[in-house]
Amino acid sequence: MSIKQTVLLIVFTSISGIGSSTEEFQTHRPLIAATLIGIALGDIKSGVIVGSQMELIALGWMTIGVATPLDATLSSIVAAILVILGKQQIGVAIGIAVPFSAVGQLMFIVQKGIIDVAIMHWAENGVERGQLWKVTTAHFLTAIPSIIRITVPSLIVAYFANITSMRNFLNLIPKTITIGLQISSGFLVVVGYAMILRMLNQKEMLSFFFMGFLVMTFSNITLLGLTLLGLSLAMVYYQISNMIDKGNNRNRRTENNTANLEKKGEKTKIEITKKDLMKVFWRSQFFQLSWNYERLQNLCYCYCIMPILKKLYKQKEELQSAVKSHLEYFNTQPFFSSAIIGADIAFEETMVNGQEFDTSSIARVKLALMGPMAGIGDPIIWGIVRPVTAAIGAGIASNGNILGPIFFFAAMNTVRLFMRYNVLMIAYREGTNIITKLKGILPKLKNSMAVLSYTIIGGLVAKWTVIKVPFVLYSINSKNGVITATVQQQLDSIMPNILPLMLTFFVYWLLKKKVSPMICMFGLMILGIAGYALGFLGL
Repeated sequence: MSIKQTVLLIVFTSISGIGSSTEEFQTHRPLIAATLIGIALGDIKSGVIVGSQMELIALGWMTIGVATPLDATLSSIVAAILVILGKQQIGVAIGIAVPFSAVGQLMFIVQKGIIDVAIMHWAENGVERGQLWKVTTAHFLTAIPSIIRITVPSLIVAYFANITSMRNFLNLIPKTITIGLQISSGFLVVVGYAMILRMLNQKEMLSFFFMGFLVMTFSNITLLGLTLLGLSLAMVYYQISNMIDKGNNRNRRTENNTANLEKKGEKTKIEITKKDLMKVFWRSQFFQLSWNYERLQNLCYCYCIMPILKKLYKQKEELQSAVKSHLEYFNTQPFFSSAIIGADIAFEETMVNGQEFDTSSIARVKLALMGPMAGIGDPIIWGIVRPVTAAIGAGIASNGNILGPIFFFAAMNTVRLFMRYNVLMIAYREGTNIITKLKGILPKLKNSMAVLSYTIIGGLVAKWTVIKVPFVLYSINSKNGVITATVQQQLDSIMPNILPLMLTFFVYWLLKKKVSPMICMFGLMILGIAGYALGFLGL
C-alpha cells in the first residue's frame, strides 16, 4: 500500500467514523463507506460492488433510542479492503468481515458509554464555572474517538491484507468454506429485509409486500419501475386517507388555535431573526456527534441552541442557568430534532420577553415534544426513507456503477437538509403548536411511505435473494439423453422465489423471538457452508 493510499484511507475512514456518530451525511453506510475505500485504494468498481452487497445485508441496522446496532461501517470497510488488497472473492470477504460488525459495536459502546460520557461531564463542569466555550469544544472533541474507532482497525486490516503471506494464508481457506460463504452471501440479505419488516410492524400493509414480491417475480420490471409502482400506490393510499378524513370532519368545527407564539402588533424586546435560526441550522449538520449513553443528545442539543441562548439571556447568571437546563437528558430522531429546537426557541423568546424565566417550563416543553417526534421520525426516516433509497442505490451499484452511491448520498442529504431547514423554520413560526399540526399530517404520510417501503422490500426479496438447491431428485433416460429433475426446478414450477420468501419470514420470526441479528447471520453462513458440503446448496 502506497503512502498516497494510506493517507486517503485515513481521510476516508475518518469521514466514515464521524458519520457513524452523527448519522447525518450517511457516509457511514456501507454503500458510501466501501465506495470511499475503493477510491482510496484505486479500485472504485470493487468498492461499489462490496458496498452494494453490504448495504443490502445491513439494510435494517439502525439506531433506535439507546439500542446499538451492529457496526455496518467497520464491516463494510474491512470487506472492501479484503477484496481490493487481499484479493479475496466478495462472498468470502463479506463472510470474514461480518464478525467485525460485532467488534465495532463493542467499541462504539465503550466510546459512547465511557469516553464520550467523560467528555460530556467535562463540558458540564465547565459550565458550572462559567466556561461555556467547553460545550462547543466537547461536542467536537468526541469526533476524535469516533475517528480512531474506525480508522485504526481499518489500517491494521489493510496492513495485514497487503502482506503476501497473509494473502496466501487466506487463499488456503478450504474450498468448502470459501464457496459456502459465497453461497450464504446470496441470502444474508434477508436479515436486513426482516429487520425492516420488524421495524415497520404494520401487518395491514403486508399485502403491498406481497404485491411487490409477485410483480418482481412474474415480470421483467426493473427496480426503478418497482419504485415508481410503489410511489403510485403510496399516492393512492394518501389520497384515499385524505378523502376519508374529509368525510369524517365534514360536520366538525375547526377551531383556530390562538396560542401561536408569534404576537403580531407587539414589539418584542429581543427578536430572533432568520440569521439567528440559520446559525442553529448550520450547527445541526453535526447534531448527533456527541451522543452518549448517559444523557444521549443533551450536549448535541445544547451546542445547536447555544447562539440563541447567548442572544436571549444577557445576564451571565441567566445564561449559565439556561445552558445548564439544556444539558439535561434529551433524545429524539435526529432530523426531527429541528422541530423541537424551533419550538423551544419560540417558547424561550416569548418567555424572556415576558420576563418569566423558568427553566422547568423549558424542560417540560422538550420532554413533551421529544417522544412524539421520535415515534414519528424513527419509522419514517430509519424505517422507510433510508432503506428505500439505500435499496435503490444498491440496485444501481450492483454491477459497480458509481451512480448508485451518488444517488443514495444525494437523496438522503436532500431529505435531511429539507427536514433540517423547513421543520426548524415552521416549528419556530408555529411554536409549541407544531405537534398539533404534525399530528394530522405525519401519520398519513408515514402510512403512505410504509406502502412504498413494503412494496420495494417485497420486490427486493424476489430480486436480490439467491438460494439455489441443485440437489437431483431423479434422472430419466430419454432419446435426447438423460433428463434430471432438481429440487430447484420443482420449487420453481410451484412458485418461483418461494425459498427467499420463506427464509425472509423465518428470520423475521426469529427476530420477533429476540434472536440477535448477528446470530441469524452466523446461522445463515453456517447454513451456506453446510449446504454446499452436503450438496443441497449451490452457486
